[in-house]
Amino acid sequence: MKLGQISEYSVLRETDIGYLITDESGEYFLHHNECAGHILNDGEKVNAFLYRDKMKRVAATLHRPFATIDEGGLCEVVGVTSAGVFVNIGISRDILLSSDDLPRGGWPLVGDKVCGKLHIRGQNIYFHLMNKTEMLELNTGVKLEVDKSYQAWVYRITDSGINLVDANYNIIFIFYKNLRKSYRLGELATFRITFKNEDDYTATTIEQKERMLEDDANIILEYLKTHFGVMSYTSDTDPDLLYNVFKMSKSAFKRALGHLYKEKKVILQNSKTILVDYE
Repeated sequence: MKLGQISEYSVLRETDIGYLITDESGEYFLHHNECAGHILNDGEKVNAFLYRDKMKRVAATLHRPFATIDEGGLCEVVGVTSAGVFVNIGISRDILLSSDDLPRGGWPLVGDKVCGKLHIRGQNIYFHLMNKTEMLELNTGVKLEVDKSYQAWVYRITDSGINLVDANYNIIFIFYKNLRKSYRLGELATFRITFKNEDDYTATTIEQKERMLEDDANIILEYLKTHFGVMSYTSDTDPDLLYNVFKMSKSAFKRALGHLYKEKKVILQNSKTILVDYE
């Protein structure tokens, strides 16, 4: 039985609600709703995908899935449970990406996308995340341009940064100091390409300094407002501590703090920063 795969079958006969199709391994039910609008004849050859329906029965569909055992793809998360997340692979049954294959923190949310292929565990089909080498095999050849902005989905999170994959299966790496926030697996990120490597790209989420200056200043203001108008972070604070709290480099923090000082929104003291007109 070729569960999780697309293979050729012969139409054996029509029933009241569908067709029986067959190959050398057995007979399988193909519901009329799973025929993709086709009317089939006895003896006709069809390419069908085998899966388990909600009753755990083996069933067939002529709808082509986004991912199979043999070939992976980007698929949308449509449900989150304690057992893992359910992924839409383009058929009537959503497939589980097990909690065993997910990081402890930062699970995908509904609407996020993950890149993977199917695998069989016991008698069931599961969704399994792909690695960089497997994703590069799907690359469509569409190249990204340096200094242009794009979007892609997070597929790996490490202490060094995040790895992303786009709709054309280009791979992008963003160093943690070039991130403005924490990301979860499957989250869509916007970035700017800074370098083309041999088989992937390096990027940043930090935008032009003029625009980032306002954004960084607003981050500091929001922090002050939620901490009673006073903070112990100044231009002399350790860079790593500033990054952990504000997700910005020390130079970016100093620029934003200076901007707020010039606008008379903060008072700078040796060991603290005070928000003017805190209420």
